[in-house]
Amino acid sequence: MHGFVVAGTNSGCGKTTITIGLMALLKSMGKRVAPFKTGPDYIDPLFHTQVVGTPSYNLDGYMLTEPTLNHLYAKHADGADVVVVEGVMGMYDGMGEMAVGSSYELAKTLNLPVVLVVSCKSLYQSVAAIVKGFATLEADANVIAVILNHVPSDDYYQFLKSVIERQCQIACVGYLPRDPFFTIESRHLGLIQAEEIGELELKVEKLKTVMAQTIDIERLLSLSEVATMASKEITLPNLRLDDLHIGVASDKAFRFYYKDNLELLEELGATLHYFSPLEDVEIPVSCTCLYLGGGYPEVFATQLSANISMLSSIKQAALKGLPIYAECGGLMYLSESIISLEGQNYPMCGVLSASVKMTTQLQRFGYAQVCYNGTQSRCHEFHRSMIVEKDKTNYTMEFQLSKPEKQKEWRCGLKQQNVLAAYAHIHFYSDFQFFEQIVKLWKQATM
Repeated sequence: MHGFVVAGTNSGCGKTTITIGLMALLKSMGKRVAPFKTGPDYIDPLFHTQVVGTPSYNLDGYMLTEPTLNHLYAKHADGADVVVVEGVMGMYDGMGEMAVGSSYELAKTLNLPVVLVVSCKSLYQSVAAIVKGFATLEADANVIAVILNHVPSDDYYQFLKSVIERQCQIACVGYLPRDPFFTIESRHLGLIQAEEIGELELKVEKLKTVMAQTIDIERLLSLSEVATMASKEITLPNLRLDDLHIGVASDKAFRFYYKDNLELLEELGATLHYFSPLEDVEIPVSCTCLYLGGGYPEVFATQLSANISMLSSIKQAALKGLPIYAECGGLMYLSESIISLEGQNYPMCGVLSASVKMTTQLQRFGYAQVCYNGTQSRCHEFHRSMIVEKDKTNYTMEFQLSKPEKQKEWRCGLKQQNVLAAYAHIHFYSDFQFFEQIVKLWKQATM
């Protein structure tokens, strides 16, 4: 088997573009590609899935223990010819001085080599100094190859290739030319989602065609042969969820779910019923509970607000006791309204007697620890909205959150009857006792 982590010098150096180009190229060669993403990001895995045609999974060194990382990696890499793991931020960027959750840490945990992506914007020979710094900062960095991005010409690349290989003794296996067409647009929370890019297939096809000429893929494969990791079993929750029919919000406004979360529910016997808050008129009639994930409800606020029948369906179901678990965008959707930066008010479900207001700055960003009902889990928050409370509320705050390595604490987890909504994104494999609390909430309608 072959495998590597595509790490970058920094956010914006072109990791995602290079990663999906490599995946497309490998797939065109008949290789079975197992795609992964370092860290908590939801958007990049959607690009991987669009390109490869199989699910991409998050491997997060903060939220998941090493045995769990190894288990999920081995499980999803089984049968693959090539494992491609997209990194996060810069190669050594993570939480705290130990850089927990970094691409470097994950590569070391999984014993995978690193392919370093370096942007050549406004750089010439200095690129070699950057490569040498990243390759030697840690003795076990295991950088086996370099791919250069934003290269103006083949002559330019050939010169830098000779400098890098002479100065750093690391293979330079190719480059991506400077071309605005390859740029993937961004918005306030990151890249535009894959399904929102009308020309994505065209971009990927051109990427594949160009990289077939500019990347020495055979050399990269020869450098990245790795041992197949034996499956390392972990003890799953002793639960049977055959009585759960979970309505899962899934469309352009609600797409942020860890694939392992959804698959765990199905492995334990639950039936998932996907529906669109944007397009459908009501929640699935067969569902016994709801799972409202994160996404971009503020971007699609006009359409969500106009779908009055769906808003009413969810509110009436909640009033009748239907259990609902919601994360981030789901919390926003359950509120009375979303208030835009311009002050425009978009009515939402009105299950929770509060609104959410968009802000120009991030309100919470990064990893956290969450406590609920005597259980704890590691989580991640990333949002530019804040809760606007009324004098009288119909909910209580049930989550106690804290920032690792910092003296910061806050409350969230809006609980109203059988509804629980919070900004925190939870990976169910992080702590199964916490996961069981969510299951307990969902099962209230069937007990």
